Amino acid sequence: MGKYLIGIDIGSGGCKVVIIDQVGNIIGRAFQEWPTYYPYPGWSEQEPSDWENALKSTMRSAMTSGEIKPCEIEAIAIGSATHSIVLLDEKNQVLRPAILWTDKRTIEQVDYLRENYGDLIFEETLHAPNVNWSLPYLVWVREKEPAIWKKTKRVLMPKDYIRFRLTGVYATDPIDAVGTLIFNPRKREWSTKICDALGIPLEILPPILSPEKIVGTLSLDAADMLGLEEGIPVIVGTTDQASEALGAGAIDPGHGIIKLATAGNVAVVTDSPHPDPLQVYAYLHIIPGQWYTLTGTTSCAVCYRWLRDAFFEDLKKLEQDEGKSAYAWMDSIAAKVPVGSEGLIFHPNLHGGFTDPRLRGNFVGITFRHSRAYFARSVLEGIAFSMLGALEREEALGVRADNFRLIGGGSRSSLWQRIICDVFGKEMIVPTIDDSSFGTAILGGIAIGVFKDIKDAVNRCVRYQKELTPDEGNHKTYQALFARYKEIEQNLAPNYRKLHEIKLPMR
Repeated sequence: MGKYLIGIDIGSGGCKVVIIDQVGNIIGRAFQEWPTYYPYPGWSEQEPSDWENALKSTMRSAMTSGEIKPCEIEAIAIGSATHSIVLLDEKNQVLRPAILWTDKRTIEQVDYLRENYGDLIFEETLHAPNVNWSLPYLVWVREKEPAIWKKTKRVLMPKDYIRFRLTGVYATDPIDAVGTLIFNPRKREWSTKICDALGIPLEILPPILSPEKIVGTLSLDAADMLGLEEGIPVIVGTTDQASEALGAGAIDPGHGIIKLATAGNVAVVTDSPHPDPLQVYAYLHIIPGQWYTLTGTTSCAVCYRWLRDAFFEDLKKLEQDEGKSAYAWMDSIAAKVPVGSEGLIFHPNLHGGFTDPRLRGNFVGITFRHSRAYFARSVLEGIAFSMLGALEREEALGVRADNFRLIGGGSRSSLWQRIICDVFGKEMIVPTIDDSSFGTAILGGIAIGVFKDIKDAVNRCVRYQKELTPDEGNHKTYQALFARYKEIEQNLAPNYRKLHEIKLPMR
C-alpha cells in the first residue's frame, strides 16, 4: 500500500527529487546538476536529454536514500521554471536544444513585438513582451531557424516535456501557460488573437489542465527507467514559483515570498491581478481566484557564485580540506564588515536588468580600504537592494504584503537573512523546507485525496524554523544607501545602452 508522494523539480540548474510522507516529512531526496550551454553571447540552452538522465539518477538515489520500495509511492508531480521551451517534431523528437528563460537573444524580436503588437499582447496576457517570455523565442526560431520552425508540431515547457515522456500525455497548466505570453489568464485559454496575429499555429500548443489533475499514469518504459512501478498516478503539476508558494504556506492574500536563488523574486499573493507593462508579472495562483504578483532581479545567488569562482578560488581547497563550504567562509568574513560595506555598492545586473537587459553589473565606491571581505558583503547587500526595488515596483501598483517568507538556496545563509530583513525593514519567516519539489509533492497529495484541500495540506505539512525582526539602526543606514543605489543605477543606464551597441571582440 502506497504512503509516499514524489515531487520533481526540473530546475534551471539541475533535477531535484523529494519524497515526503503524509505529514510533510522528507523521507528521501536527491539532486543532480546538468550543464547550461552558452553558444553565443546572451544565449542560454539546455539539452532535454540531460534532464531525463538526471531524473533517472536522482529518482533512484532518492528512493535508495529513504529505503523506499516502489510499491510505497502513491503519486508523482512535476514542476519547473516557466518561460523555457522545448520544440518537438511530428515523431515527438526534440528539434533543437531547449531555450532557457535566462536567454537574452530576443532583444530584436521583443522590440518588434512591443512596437507592432504591444497593446494586443498586454490586453490579452496582462504582460508586455520581454526577453524572458516564450513568445519572443518562438518568433526568433521562426525568423532565424525556419527549417526547425517548419518541423515544429508541439511546444512544451520543461515539466510538460518530462511528464510527456513519463506518460505520453501532452498538456500544460494555466500558470505555466501564462509564461508563454500567448495565454489569456482571465479567460484561462490560449489567445487566438495573438496566434492569428503572429502566425503561431494554435495546434502546436498543449491542452490546458488544472495543476492538481491526474493527467495519466507512469508507463512501463518510464517505470523501468526510474525504478518505479507502472501505473503510478502522475499529476499535471505547475511552475516552480507556484509550487514554492504552496510549500512555503503562502496561500492567502498579503502573504509575501522573497526567493534568493539563481534569479531573485519578490512575490505577493493577491486577490486580483496588478499588471504593469514592463516591471511586474501577474501569474495565476494555485488557488482559483487568487494571483501571484511577482517581480525581481535577474541575477541573484548566481552573483555570489560568480564572486566565489572569480575571487575566492582558494576557498575551494579549504572546502575540501575542512568540510566547510566556500560560501560559509565568505559569509564568515563578510559578517565582520560593517553594515553598508563602507560605501561599496554593488549592482547585480550580471545577466542584464529585470526591466532592461542591456544593464550590467558594477561595484561603485571602491577605496583602498575595501578588501575582498567587503566585496562579499557588498554583493549580498546589493542584491538585497535590488530586491527592495522590486518590492517598490509592486507597492506602486497597490500591492501590500503582511509578512514575507524567505526561501531559496540563499535563504540558508544567516548573514543574508539578516541583511534582507534589515534592508526591507520588515519581519521575515524562514520555512523549515522551501524546495519547489516539496510543494510539488504536496500538490500530488492534494490531487489523490491524501489532503482534503490546500489549506489542510499546508496545515499538516508546512513548518517554520525562524522568525526575524529588523534592526532599526541598520534599516536606517540601508535606507540612505538604497537611495544612492537607485540614483547610481539610473545614471549609469544610458552608458550601458551605448556600450551594448559597441561590437567588442569575444574570447
